[in-house]
Amino acid sequence: MTESPSIQTAPAEALPPELDWLVPDRPPRPAEALERIRLLCELAGSDLHRAMLLVLATHQAVPREILASALKQFRRDLDALTREDVTGLLNALWTGGQQGFQSVLRTRKGGERKPANLGWLKTDD
Repeated sequence: MTESPSIQTAPAEALPPELDWLVPDRPPRPAEALERIRLLCELAGSDLHRAMLLVLATHQAVPREILASALKQFRRDLDALTREDVTGLLNALWTGGQQGFQSVLRTRKGGERKPANLGWLKTDD
């Protein structure tokens, strides 16, 4: 029985053409990437974190600003955020995981905000 080369050990040239886009240093063709991002957004359903994580993990060679624009195009729950805000969410997701993502999401316009507990602060009523 012969073993097929794994993606980890095989050179990029040995990959089948349909898997070429998975190599982190090779950006996918824009039309194909947009279709895949649309499908990933649909696959994730209402879970924004899952959608963004799937897109970020599978399109590492695409600049995050472009991923942010594509995500805004396919995710209605990002309409209230700017492209820069979505780029910040992608960066937070990449570096801080779900906790970083949730923290940045709370600080952005339209994100869920928890009331600050500032009992020591005197308010002008």
